[in-house]
Amino acid sequence: MDLCRNDTAEFTKWVVTAGLLQEPFVLVDVGVQDGENVRWHLLGDHLVVHGFDPVDEAIDRLIVENGQKPNRHYHRLALGSCEEERIFYFNAANPTASSMYSQGVSRFEVETTEQPRKVKVRRLDALFAEGVIPRADFLKVDVEGFEIDVFQGAQELLAAGVLGIEAESNFGISAVYPKSHLAAVAESVLGHGLLVFDLAFNRIPRASFQRALEAKGLEAIVRQDRIGKPSTLSVLFCRDPIQEADAPELYLAPLPPIGCDQLIKLMIIYELHGLNDIALDTARRFVELLGSRLDVERAIALLADPSCRDGAFDTSLEQRIRDFEQSTSWRVTAPLRALKRTFDKLVGSGAAAPNERSRKA
Repeated sequence: MDLCRNDTAEFTKWVVTAGLLQEPFVLVDVGVQDGENVRWHLLGDHLVVHGFDPVDEAIDRLIVENGQKPNRHYHRLALGSCEEERIFYFNAANPTASSMYSQGVSRFEVETTEQPRKVKVRRLDALFAEGVIPRADFLKVDVEGFEIDVFQGAQELLAAGVLGIEAESNFGISAVYPKSHLAAVAESVLGHGLLVFDLAFNRIPRASFQRALEAKGLEAIVRQDRIGKPSTLSVLFCRDPIQEADAPELYLAPLPPIGCDQLIKLMIIYELHGLNDIALDTARRFVELLGSRLDVERAIALLADPSCRDGAFDTSLEQRIRDFEQSTSWRVTAPLRALKRTFDKLVGSGAAAPNERSRKA
């Protein structure tokens, strides 16, 4: 599951090739186990990444893989609302599902293999104040339910002018999030002018439904876009410079001003997420400010791409297989698949069924 990814992005490619940005684009990626999303690689040498994860194995791999890229920085840290040490539950069976919270067994009947590890937790605000990280343009947070703690520890960083956020969330409620996890995330970032611009979600059927299908001789549901209520959300929050300029009274407090570089970066964020209409509208609205740096009519022509969301999601066979194998449905039906493989081997070897052997006897 991922937000739209616009690989065409002709405006972004033009900005990078022509050197129209006069400052780097800083991405802070919290929960960077598999590396930053490839959408950002279109920024080339303009991209500066600060990735964080408490999983030693993941950080070691990323440091080796990016050893020749001076703008990639990977930190062996967990992030939260306090400076502390705490237990982190590493899931060896599915490392991306590791969490600050013990997962146990859900109503989807998926057991986890957890290895408690003591990890160091830092606040993004403290790292920002210490100069470990610069002001961020985009913040991605995917930490298996610990997102609110990360945002609570990043209020000063957000106030410095973050333009966009991608966060994992859900509609679930709990004693900690009585108004839902998504409402808590939105409340954490709304004061910084960050509004919902897009979202993606998967669907996971209940285990009882899967068992009922199997009882009827049907295959369990593997695809995560067919049956079940929305489960995990990926939500894109962004600043809206047009609304900020035209209706400042809608905001609780004044926001950091958006200069020419920030405006171009916002348009890049929009385009890379397939929101070309918003990027184009922004170019039209701020033609005088942008005109001091680039050819606005050319920018508009490049952004006027009706296919900006056609290749929206990674549908490669490799990605689809990976999604299937990590899905709840795939893990729930593992015993059934193993039984089928055993049966197929028996049939393939010419072994007779017990009843048939007894009749021959």
